[in-house]
Amino acid sequence: MKKIFMNNRLIAIAFMTVFTAAFAPAAVATEHNPALPAEVKYVGKIQNNPVFELTVTGTGVQEDYVINVRDEHGNILHTENIKAESFTKKFMLALEELGDYSIQFQITGRKSKRTAVYSVNNNNHNVEEVRVSKL
Repeated sequence: MKKIFMNNRLIAIAFMTVFTAAFAPAAVATEHNPALPAEVKYVGKIQNNPVFELTVTGTGVQEDYVINVRDEHGNILHTENIKAESFTKKFMLALEELGDYSIQFQITGRKSKRTAVYSVNNNNHNVEEVRVSKL
């Protein structure tokens, strides 16, 4: 009889352990190398060329940033090094002959080794809409 109680106690402890571990909150992964605080916005067009604005807010320490702009084939369209704490820069890219395009902005901080990558896609399509309404 003592053996049955001992087995029941072990089974109860096993169930408690399994269910406690199952409902425990998931561990939150902390980033050792968080993304670079940067933002790319579409500003508009100048002479049928798209204009983008890159804003890097920085971390309060002067950093050496490398900016690469690539097309969908990996060709580098523009490369620039900027040494600053934070900055805003506008890019006008002559892409009108490409039609539909896909480009990437890659911003890397050399000291912090943090990177931000933005993808920009443009798809042109014509829409013809016909509406019929009752008078």
